Amino acid sequence: MINKFVKSVLMFIFISCSGGESEEEVISPNEENNNLKSEYIPSDYNLISSDEFDSFENNNWSKGLTHSTNSSVRMIWNKNTGGENLLNNNYDGYLLDDNVYVNNGLLYLENRKQSITGTDPVGQFNYSTGWVNSLQKINFNGTNKNIYLEIKAKFPKGDKVWPAIWLIDDSENRKWPPEIDIWEYFGKFFNTNRSDEMYMRFIYGLWNDKKDHSYALKNFQSTYNSSSKFHVFGFNWTENVMKWYIDGELVHTKNKGSDVPIEDWPNKTMCIVMNNGLMRVVDEGNTIFPNSLVIDYLRVYEKN
Repeated sequence: MINKFVKSVLMFIFISCSGGESEEEVISPNEENNNLKSEYIPSDYNLISSDEFDSFENNNWSKGLTHSTNSSVRMIWNKNTGGENLLNNNYDGYLLDDNVYVNNGLLYLENRKQSITGTDPVGQFNYSTGWVNSLQKINFNGTNKNIYLEIKAKFPKGDKVWPAIWLIDDSENRKWPPEIDIWEYFGKFFNTNRSDEMYMRFIYGLWNDKKDHSYALKNFQSTYNSSSKFHVFGFNWTENVMKWYIDGELVHTKNKGSDVPIEDWPNKTMCIVMNNGLMRVVDEGNTIFPNSLVIDYLRVYEKN
């Protein structure tokens, strides 16, 4: 922005001194936002929110499961097995704020191996984990106005890891479901023989009668080497379709009316959850600690 301002001033001086009649074109805010467009963003979408993670931005994120300044605004954890520091007992890591940090323009959500005496929920834990949410901070409704979410990230590998980037209801009377699991990676999928799968899932219905449409991208780490190499992950949510992209390549589509019933298509304001995680029923195996879900940037675009 400063360079462009200087350029404008120099051009004005040049034109004034030379007697020319041309004027430097004024750069609009939308044109400034377009500078944050990668080659994969649809041309008719404009940036509405972004985080480049030069620092931890409290206006965008809260650590853990609750809002940073209003504890009544929170994710819906399991009332029997969860608490302020654990969503439910499928997870094996106690949430700690220290496991969320920014370094050299990157957001780290870290799993660590350590002994913790938990207070909420009460219990002994062998691991800690990092978690952020955008409750009442960054939110949108793609059915109401088409959105394109782009994230540049590295996902950890290992049998026990369970990192995810997902969307939950952020309306005033939030409910679960719906839940859109944009990118949900399983080192091993629960206590099955399946491994190295990246899930793209939509959960809908009722709490006690949930349904889902899931697609598993197999051999994810083997194909993308995502623990060592950054990739650009895109998600397009519109009135009639959801599309998933990796480095601009379409990898999955969900259609309203065929893959998801018309009446269950999400039409709510939703916010972002990003977390590293560990699967309780999976042994460590080849998992190395510490490990991190690393985010270079997150950008949300909206169709004109």
